[in-house]
Amino acid sequence: MMDIHEIKQAEFFDQPVKKIMVLGAGGQVGKEFVRVLRTLPYEVLFYTRNELDITQYDSVLKKCKEVMPNIIVNCAAYTNVDQAEWEQELVFEVNENAVKRLAEVTREINAELVHISTNYVFDGESKVPYTEDDLPNPVNIYGRSKLAGENAIKKTLEAHYIIRTSWVYGWTGDNYFVNLLEAAKIQETIGVVDVQVSSPTYTEDLVYTVVKLMETKKFGTYHMTNSGSCSRYEFASAVLELAGKEKKLERIIPDQLMAKRPAYSVLNHEQLRQAGMAPRRWKEALSACMTAKMGDIYRDQ
Repeated sequence: MMDIHEIKQAEFFDQPVKKIMVLGAGGQVGKEFVRVLRTLPYEVLFYTRNELDITQYDSVLKKCKEVMPNIIVNCAAYTNVDQAEWEQELVFEVNENAVKRLAEVTREINAELVHISTNYVFDGESKVPYTEDDLPNPVNIYGRSKLAGENAIKKTLEAHYIIRTSWVYGWTGDNYFVNLLEAAKIQETIGVVDVQVSSPTYTEDLVYTVVKLMETKKFGTYHMTNSGSCSRYEFASAVLELAGKEKKLERIIPDQLMAKRPAYSVLNHEQLRQAGMAPRRWKEALSACMTAKMGDIYRDQ
């Protein structure tokens, strides 16, 4: 299996420079795509929601025809799982309707589409990791909207990579990992809602895997997380241990206003393995993430 971080410049020397458009570049995954892609021989164009809102069809169409990217990476999404229960019209406009129109634009300009999706398309009733072929059955509005977006892409565009991931973390953006470390600065006891088991995913590993996939032309749906699984409590414990923070973790009951979440949403990586890639263990990736911060490689973020 290849090391997903071993992307050699020589792999690109005999190829025309590809133009990559990143949408949703203001979020944590979008920022990481921009950071990584700019280290490689791509022409990278990136847009935050304020610069190019995917729900504004005419603007998206105009910009895509103007720059004519080879690949569009869509990191834009409505991701507030709890608030989604109360804003269903907006959620489906962003996560389904806008995605369908983006797929249509991608097809019209003869480009390829990378779309970031979620483990929340599954119901959490399984006892073993979900494969790419398992039947989705989301239990909340967010998951339903993301599944609807996936289906819209599949019906519209052959040249797509749908990337399902889970518990994404890193030093950029708003995520559980960063919020936990911030809480550890001021709290002696930290509450953890501990009713889920899944797989943490380091943003750098996610992006490098997608970059490798983009060079394969093996279109389809992929599961990309770090390997292994844990509970929220186990993940929080590992983060604080690596950070050298001696804090007490306390298991707490979920707020009744929180949307239902799948209890078990570990993803199987069968399609990645068939493509010759194997994600590293989540604890190894977490350690690398902490080391990256110490080395200050994100100083420009």
